[in-house]
Order: sequence, then C-alpha cells, then structure tokens
Amino acid sequence: MEYVTGVSWTTNNPKKRTNERTKRYPLVYYYDESGSFHTKRVSRLQIPFYKAKICKSKTFYCDKCEKKFTLLLKKDSIVTCPYCEN
Repeated sequence: MEYVTGVSWTTNNPKKRTNERTKRYPLVYYYDESGSFHTKRVSRLQIPFYKAKICKSKTFYCDKCEKKFTLLLKKDSIVTCPYCEN
C-alpha cells in the first residue's frame, strides 16, 4: 500500500440497513503505486496502524512556474514542484 486515504467501518448488507445484528468490519481505502484505488478488509487491531498512515490530498501553487498541482502528502513529506526543473 502506497497512500492510505481512509479507514472506516462498513456492513455486508447490500441495502445498507443497520441494526444491532448487522455484521460490521473495517476497510482501508488506499491508492497503489500505479495510482489505482483499492479497498482492503483489515482486522480491528490494525485500525490504529492504518489511521497513522493516512495521507491528505493538498493543492499547492508554485511561484516560479505559476502552476497549481495536487499531491498526496504524509505528515513529514517535503513538497517540490513536479513542473519545475530543479
């Protein structure tokens, strides 16, 4: 998994009805290296690990080439413009 975008609980009920007997399980939403979107079923013990790896999509503006670009960022990543030749 390259970029985790979210962790949530879902049901296996196709009509999305919930009550106390509905089985629920956690899913991880992520993008892989090729950029395609996937979901993966995980255990309850893995939820804090994947929540710590969540990336945010942010839009930046480069002052040198005056272009906007969007990146998926982790907490400690450094931003460089993909259009500038540095």
